[in-house]
Amino acid sequence: MTKHERLIQSIRQNAPAEVVEKFDFCESETDWMRQRLSVIAQMDQLLTEEQRLAVMENQGCCLTGKPAAAHRAFGQKYAEKSLEEKIALLDELETPHKPPCRLNEDGTLSVFWGFKQDGRFVCGCGSCKKAPKQAAISQTYCGCGGGHARQLLQKSLGIKLKLKKIVSSAIASEGEKQCEFLYEVER
Repeated sequence: MTKHERLIQSIRQNAPAEVVEKFDFCESETDWMRQRLSVIAQMDQLLTEEQRLAVMENQGCCLTGKPAAAHRAFGQKYAEKSLEEKIALLDELETPHKPPCRLNEDGTLSVFWGFKQDGRFVCGCGSCKKAPKQAAISQTYCGCGGGHARQLLQKSLGIKLKLKKIVSSAIASEGEKQCEFLYEVER
C-alpha cells in the first residue's frame, strides 16, 4: 500500500462518510507530494483536530526493515522492565529512528524529533525535504512523523500510544522549535 493509499484509508476510517465524500483525493495528480499536500490541506478544512490526529497517527515511513527490527528486538530484550526503565535505555537502540522521550507527571509521553543545524531546528522528514520550495506545509503533515515515532515506540516500549497533540514542529515554527509530539499512554 502506498503512503497516499494509507492516508486515504485512514481518512475513511476516522471521518464520517458524509465528510469523506467532500474530499478530492487528487487521484489525477501525478506528483505524489502535491497530491499529499492537497489532501492534508483538505483535512485541515474538513476534519476536527481529533480526527486529523487519528488519521496522522496511522502514517509514517520506515516502519519495516532495520528500524522496525531494532525496535522489536529492544522491546523483546527489555520486556520485563518498567516503562521508565525502557525510556532510560532507549539510547541503546542501534538505529537513527530513536526519538528522545520524556514520561510526564500526568502519564503522557512527550517525544522530541529533529536536530539543530546552524542554530535552527531542521525538519527530519525526508518527504518534506522533497516538497516544492514555496509549498506551505501544514503542521497536520507533521503528524506523519508523530505516526512514525508512535509505531516504532510501541514496538520498543511495549505499550499502546495515541497521538494527543502536535505540540510543535520545526516547519511550523520556521526552525525556532523542534518537533514535539504528545501521546496518551494506554497501559
